[in-house]
Amino acid sequence: MTSIPVKEKVSSDKRVYSVMQKGLIERGTLFLGVGVAAGALASVVLARGSTSRKVITAFGGGVGLGSAWTRTNLELEEMLNSKGD
Repeated sequence: MTSIPVKEKVSSDKRVYSVMQKGLIERGTLFLGVGVAAGALASVVLARGSTSRKVITAFGGGVGLGSAWTRTNLELEEMLNSKGD
């Protein structure tokens, strides 16, 4: 016999914590790595000096982290807007 899963009520602070953990730790790490890799590849093509290569690589990492934060922020807003459901 199979059991029907019961939907538990999860407190809002646990939901926020799980969204933040998924967004900033998991997705942030992934997007930072992708941004740094893309920035490093672009810096090899676009720049000659080591300082400019570092700047372009850091910019790629910043874009990656910014993208992760934007997605996390959208998920938090969506969660807060669906609070009444």
